This record gives sequence, structure tokens and C-alpha cells, in this order.
Amino acid sequence: MSNDQLTKIDTVGGVAIYSVSGTPKAFVYKAGMEIDADGSPRAYGPNNSGIDHTANGGDPGPNPNPWWGGPTNPDGSAIVQSIIHPHPGMYVSAVSLQNPAYGPKSPYAYPDSETLPFIVLPGKHSHGASLGDVCLCLNTKTGDDCYGIYADVGPSSKIGEASIRMASALKIKSDPKTGGTESKIIAYLVFPGSIGKWTPPETWWAKANELVKQWGGLSRLKDIASSI
Repeated sequence: MSNDQLTKIDTVGGVAIYSVSGTPKAFVYKAGMEIDADGSPRAYGPNNSGIDHTANGGDPGPNPNPWWGGPTNPDGSAIVQSIIHPHPGMYVSAVSLQNPAYGPKSPYAYPDSETLPFIVLPGKHSHGASLGDVCLCLNTKTGDDCYGIYADVGPSSKIGEASIRMASALKIKSDPKTGGTESKIIAYLVFPGSIGKWTPPETWWAKANELVKQWGGLSRLKDIASSI
């Protein structure tokens, strides 16, 4: 792998981001993986009854402290799922990407972290990628790989976060409370401008497969990952 195929365009939390020469347009970085439970209807609940710590979604209220783990009631409190929802009594958890077929207060409006592989990109560091764009992730230690989408916006100071389903596909411990890895063994290849909206999983999976083949395939990503 020749490094002249790579151009460093950014650094986030000590992780370098590179644009890659050729088409389709892509950027790549190698980082650890934190687990993002958001979007799962089991993510948050009263008294830490969710699969993630309730505090990671803020303060469910009602009170003046913010709740950012999902949509809120008029008083700022977290919305509780009803009997018609997947997990009654748990809070509705959201990610930035939304299915327009549902209202923003519905748990069905958001990609479920437990069932869909997705990644998180830091705010102001998406480098032309829009929510819904596709990616390929590779565990350089095990060789496991998986297509995904950019579905959530994270803090601007860190990079390397993905859904529960993405972590399990890459053989990373996927428990939101105890899982993830700090080792920079995950290569993330992102295709900005590839879709940029909500699409059904079958649609974006096919698009990711098409673009990765055009780009040079998994073997090219493995070569690049070994050099960064």
C-alpha cells in the first residue's frame, strides 16, 4: 500500500482522518469502538433498567436538566413507551437519522442499535458525509467486516463509535455498559454523498456493496488499514 493514496484531512481525539484517492469519494480512519445504544427501544429506562446507563441520555426529568437521549414531552421529560410500543415503560431513544414514515416521538422512527449496523461521526467532522451515507467497517485484528450507515452525530471531540449490531458483527464486545474497545483496531471507510437520507436496509446494503467493489474492495481497505 502506497501512502500517496492517502491525504490527511483532519484529526479528532488523536485519530487521523484521511481522504483516499480515486472514486467513489471516500475517507478512512482507524480507531477504537465505543458502543452507541441509542435507537434501541431498550436503551434507557427508569432506575437504570435499560441496556445503557440512563445518565448517558441525560436527565429524564421532568426538571430543568436536559434529556438528549430521545424526544421529549412539553415539560422536557423523556417520553415513555406505551403498550403499543416494543418495550412499554422504557424511554423512547433516538439517533440523528430518522425514518420520515414515523413521527419523531415514535420508537419506530429510529434505526435500532441492536438490529442495524451503524456508525457515529463527530459533529463538524463528517467531511461531506450526510446521515444515511454508507460505510464499511473492518476489525483488523479478527478480519471481520460489515457494511453500515452513518446514523448518529456524536461529540465533536471524539471518533470511533458504532451500534450494538455493528460491534457484534465485528466480534467486539457489544454491551453498551461494559463493551467496546480502546484499541485502534477498527478501520472505518465512509462514502460521503453516497445516499444522504433514510433508506430501507436492503437498499443501503446493496449500495454499500456496489461502492466498495468500485472503490477496490475489502482487500484495498485491509492494505490501507495496515499503513495508518
